[in-house]
Amino acid sequence: MNTLSTRILLPSRLVWPALFASLVLVASGTGIAAPLAPLAVVAALMFVFGARMDVTAIVLLTVSLLFDNPGERPMEGKWNSPFLGMGEVLYLNLHKLTGIEALRISALEVLIAVFMFVVVLRKVGHDPIDDPQGLGVMPNPMKSAFLCFFTAIVLLELRGLLRGGDFKNSLWQVRQLFWLPILGVLFGHALKTTVARLWLLRVVMGVATVRAALGLYYYLVIARATGERPAYVTTHSDSILAVVAILIAASALVSKPSRDHLLMNLVLQPVLLAGLIVNDRRIAFVSLAGGAITLLLLAPVALQRRLRRAVLYSLPLIALYTAAGWSSTSGIFRPVQIVRSVSSQDDDSSKTRDIENFNLIRTLKAHPIMGSGFGHEYNEVVQGNRVDQFFAQYRFIAHNSVLWLLSLSGWLGFAALWIVFPVAVLIALRVFRAATAGVDQVVSFATIATVLAFVVQAWGDMGLQSWMGTVLVAAFTGATGALWTSMERNSQEPS
Repeated sequence: MNTLSTRILLPSRLVWPALFASLVLVASGTGIAAPLAPLAVVAALMFVFGARMDVTAIVLLTVSLLFDNPGERPMEGKWNSPFLGMGEVLYLNLHKLTGIEALRISALEVLIAVFMFVVVLRKVGHDPIDDPQGLGVMPNPMKSAFLCFFTAIVLLELRGLLRGGDFKNSLWQVRQLFWLPILGVLFGHALKTTVARLWLLRVVMGVATVRAALGLYYYLVIARATGERPAYVTTHSDSILAVVAILIAASALVSKPSRDHLLMNLVLQPVLLAGLIVNDRRIAFVSLAGGAITLLLLAPVALQRRLRRAVLYSLPLIALYTAAGWSSTSGIFRPVQIVRSVSSQDDDSSKTRDIENFNLIRTLKAHPIMGSGFGHEYNEVVQGNRVDQFFAQYRFIAHNSVLWLLSLSGWLGFAALWIVFPVAVLIALRVFRAATAGVDQVVSFATIATVLAFVVQAWGDMGLQSWMGTVLVAAFTGATGALWTSMERNSQEPS
């Protein structure tokens, strides 16, 4: 019988050992926080083992998006937001927190592993708590794409090691890539209901707004007090989150025009857009433009006509604004400055990226079919600006994640990996066309927007190593895969 007491039986056995460990830490004089850690771990385990997986998935999504990843140096490393401390606990390798060298994984990875263990345990025990609609285990193309992705990662890791690759650096290379398909399957298992998918949208919108507000606070208050103009405020990954949140709000209004959705856009969009502007990531606006065009193409025909007419009428104002701000440094013309920087690409950073991309292409030519595998550096045929004096491992991961992955995996391996993205978009398009509920339409469109933003980020700057991007892609592709399964199941039922 599957009851709460049976579900938490395993972690409940750890209560007394945890209490004993806490007493030992108290006696050792380690302070207040350390003795609470063992009990907190057991409490977290009891929550995960006892709660429905949709609740666990939403909590995992919230903390992974909300807490700062210290490795990405939010706020330029000059100001600690309220979420940095918990972010260090979540994202830093545990050996840095515990002093135990063997623990070279993060608490986030431990949470994902526990999540996966509980899902498997319930599957084996035929626990129906996570499948209230009785969808069963009907496969869908998204799961097949995730399996293909995961298999390719494992084989490319083995290939790299057999060719003498560096194991330690290979783990750094594959870290987020390894967890992406696992998280996708887990989110697909958890987000099977409309309520769960609604919470997915709420969390993304809410967290994006909070993080944008923090970025604005740093820009307008902290940095201004020192007279500095920050190069960025939050992180590259926040660009993905903000773009997806902006497009979710817009798609909700397009999908179901209502006073509530209009009010949501009027309140949240200025904060999200202002946060995106002060974060000063050029490729974020490429993602936003691509997502906006996609939304326009998917919008009802009547709305398309009205939008095209509005854009046509506003072209003179847009032209005047662009002309006035093309050579200006005023903050009011910041969007124009960003567009200009994207179109010019004549700075030292862009030239260095061009050299790096050339080296990646030459690396691919050495092993064009199977690639060199993980654990190997790219071949630096042409040397750009020297960075090895402060980053000796720079050749293990390039800025252009797409070309970098292609150089390591070859055309065959890359096809096996990259197939997950077009499959996700095709499933999302099918779900979008067939969905009758507004939530399902918004989730399916958000999947397209997330994949687009993630891929653009991957092309522009190490996007495949982003935890935030990985979690977002996994959450939306998994949820859309579950939607596809639900629609297929309903279509097969006798009317």
